[in-house]
Amino acid sequence: MQLLLPLDGEAALIAEIHGRLLARFGRPGPFRHLDPVSQLVMGIIGGRTLGADSLRAFKALLAGFASWEALRDGPAPAVEAAIRPVTYGPAKARHLQRALRQVTALRGRLDLDFLGDWPVAPALAWLERLPGVGRKVSAATLNFSRLRRPALVIDTHHLRVLARLRLVGPRASIAQAYDHIVPRLPEAWDAAELDDHHQLLKKLGQAHCHAWQPSCDGCPLRDLCPGA
Repeated sequence: MQLLLPLDGEAALIAEIHGRLLARFGRPGPFRHLDPVSQLVMGIIGGRTLGADSLRAFKALLAGFASWEALRDGPAPAVEAAIRPVTYGPAKARHLQRALRQVTALRGRLDLDFLGDWPVAPALAWLERLPGVGRKVSAATLNFSRLRRPALVIDTHHLRVLARLRLVGPRASIAQAYDHIVPRLPEAWDAAELDDHHQLLKKLGQAHCHAWQPSCDGCPLRDLCPGA
């Protein structure tokens, strides 16, 4: 990967970005923190889907099944029908049931609380063995849930901003971006601050750094952006 700055320079740039976005958008949240299995479910069904559609599908699952065990063991057509609003619903329905079954097979029950005691890197790797789980879903399961582990969630908005700032390459995957950016974040940041950082970069992507026609006027990072 061609880097714009040495490690120390990138770390200083990330800190500057964070401060500017806090000043512009304020501190995000507060957010509701689900149990880790519920967050895993939300993550699997939420990829490449509008937040409102993901939430509607999640509520439909809660209404349609008495527990995640019932969903795990339930009829596949019922799961697929419940999450119909989401993108790639049939594939996500299969991944969801298979992931819940695999957790049960590996742990003896449908529970992910044990990951709260693991270091972040092995916990991410464990989750990414599950069907339908990549780095975004694994990091969200650890960070957004009640586990509140220090894993950085990177979504497509966040990734696009990083690429335009040349902090990662234009074709970097979410996992590659994670592995490059996390060592450059302030060591003192806890799970809440990592959550804030993700939400702020996501907000910038939604407000200014659009996929096809970025709105650079008024962007708080315009003077830092090589592409502006």
